[in-house]
Amino acid sequence: MTLPPMFKQMALRTSAMVLVKLLGLLLRIPLFRYLGPEGVGLYQIAYSFYGLVLTLLTGGMPTALTLFTAKNARTGWRIYRDMSVLYIGVCTLLCTGFFLFTNEIALRLGNEKLELAIRMFLPALWLVPLLSLLRGYLQGLEAFGAIAVSEIIEQSVRVGTILLLLSIGTSLSMPQALGTAALGASTGAVCAFAFLLVMLPLRQPRTSESPASEQAEPDLSLRLFTHTTLALTATRLIIPLMDFLEASIVPARLQSSGLSPGQALAIFGEMTGMAMTIVYIPTLITFSLTHTLSPKIAADWQARRLDRSFRRIGKALNLTILWGISAALFLFAFAEELARLLFDQAKLAAAIRLLSLCPLLAGLREVTTSVLWAVGRKKEPMRGILAGIACSMTMLYVLTGIPGWGYTGIAVGVLLFETIPVLWNLNVLRRDLRLSFSGRTLVLHAIVLLLLTCAITLWGGRLLPAAGFSGMPLQVTLMLLTFACSAGYVAIVALMRQK
Repeated sequence: MTLPPMFKQMALRTSAMVLVKLLGLLLRIPLFRYLGPEGVGLYQIAYSFYGLVLTLLTGGMPTALTLFTAKNARTGWRIYRDMSVLYIGVCTLLCTGFFLFTNEIALRLGNEKLELAIRMFLPALWLVPLLSLLRGYLQGLEAFGAIAVSEIIEQSVRVGTILLLLSIGTSLSMPQALGTAALGASTGAVCAFAFLLVMLPLRQPRTSESPASEQAEPDLSLRLFTHTTLALTATRLIIPLMDFLEASIVPARLQSSGLSPGQALAIFGEMTGMAMTIVYIPTLITFSLTHTLSPKIAADWQARRLDRSFRRIGKALNLTILWGISAALFLFAFAEELARLLFDQAKLAAAIRLLSLCPLLAGLREVTTSVLWAVGRKKEPMRGILAGIACSMTMLYVLTGIPGWGYTGIAVGVLLFETIPVLWNLNVLRRDLRLSFSGRTLVLHAIVLLLLTCAITLWGGRLLPAAGFSGMPLQVTLMLLTFACSAGYVAIVALMRQK
């Protein structure tokens, strides 16, 4: 059977993203043991500041550049060239200002131990916007291989830098350890950017148009690009803003419920740094689907190939839902095993089960948002996310201030943030694009996946001990069997739909 091009590109992106995520997870295990829950909480606060500023700098510009390059490669190159020069000047001024006022920023974030970590993030704040812009341009050219390799290089160098420095400095203080963890973002970005600069001449599209024709292109393209960028930035900004608000609100509210500052930071670190890391791993599949889908739908929509656009959107939604259901069942069934295996924290099992719907909801949010962007409905996702963040922040503020509700309050806030935008986006797709969803078929597939998970866990739990398996090897084997069968079923259904 010959796989469709979209599935080949998706497999490439998925393989790269899985490897990147596994490297990140491999780093988090020793980093968690080195820093402890309180240190992870501090790292999450520093990282939320870095993520917010980075989104302010890049926003939706890489995605907008991808869409414009997919429609017109020459226009995309001209925009990339001009925006790169602008980025260099803006990032230089901003990073200089942050360096001069690092101490004040750390105090504003609530802990002076964050000063060195913020300072170590500054080189990445200067370079990562340029790297993201270059990746956006190459994505529009469908250079998925070069992007995948650059991501692997970036994460490998980041992980290697942090592990090397932590192994050399065995007696680092908490601020020094946090600074070491932040420094890896800069070294990884340098190597990835250098690689893409080498690959860029090989990916440039050949064109016979003269420079005069390039100059003759109307200024409307740049104005439309600016409008698209602002709309996408407003949407992209909301998620880092939520992370930043969460880092500002949750530890303080946990202390209001009667916990000490150390206990509050520990709960915040366990939920945001550990449990959420585990439950969001399955979204690699849907995020890679989004990465390969957006330029194709944008190009089809631009060329008025509406039938093909609708087919791709329908297949993407069905695949996202199927994969999300199978991932949620897996997380719920093996929460204790995952918590013990990855972080040796059995108490994380309850948090993982509370957040087990995140792969389904986050995948749908990302795919539906990308679809709406590609077809020109850029404001609708922002409205849905704004509604989600308002409800989420309200529940976080109320519930985390109640004694004993720390873990549950954070989980409710996260799930609300994911659920409301999904419902909003799906309603817009059905209303404006008149897309219909086959609920009966999806329920049938969900029942099959549930029965498949139950059968493997029950029969495997009886047959494998008879074959000599016990303890952790037994649990790991059960997890692998369940994952393989669920993923195989989803893949078979997806490929059958291609016929």
